[in-house]
Amino acid sequence: YSENGSEFWFDETTFRIPLIGELNIRNALAALLLARHAGLSNRQIQSGLDTFKGIRRRMEIRGEENGITVIDDFAHHPTAIRETLKAIDQRYPGRRVWAIFEPRSNTTRRNHFQIELAEALRLANRVVLAKVAKASQIPAEERLDPVRLMEDIRATGTKAETLPTTDKIIDYVVDQTEEGDILCILSNGGFGNIHQKLLNALGH
Repeated sequence: YSENGSEFWFDETTFRIPLIGELNIRNALAALLLARHAGLSNRQIQSGLDTFKGIRRRMEIRGEENGITVIDDFAHHPTAIRETLKAIDQRYPGRRVWAIFEPRSNTTRRNHFQIELAEALRLANRVVLAKVAKASQIPAEERLDPVRLMEDIRATGTKAETLPTTDKIIDYVVDQTEEGDILCILSNGGFGNIHQKLLNALGH
């Protein structure tokens, strides 16, 4: 892996993709097998892989300010969060990764994955949790417990905070970030336009 993508070996040939992470390599391998079945040459396959830039909101780099990179990802399930954070760590080795997570989907607003979310999020170096979206729509006994989630993450030594508004998250993150940090925004919604607001605040 590198900041420019990934390489993988198949049938005595090295292939490259401009994406990172095991999930993207598995997807590329599946596409490669289909292309081989259709009769395409290795050169044709590599040409196709070179032009695929991924899909919107999957580890999408939204910008960089003062050496701090803001990444947007649609991940809203523990498995997707884990794969995303692993891929970002592989792409940016040695850099501090923030997971800024909004529990917004029907799955993550509930406590069904309470333990799994903690296990996934603690792969980041720092965690910031937004309030549970539309929490009043979820019965209290079924609702994700942000305080417990933070406690479970902190128990492994990862610094974690939960904050009530997008503006407070931005203020906290801007105050705590350092050059080289990677801010990974995890939400299946707009998250109050936090991506651009963070970039604006970091640029001042």
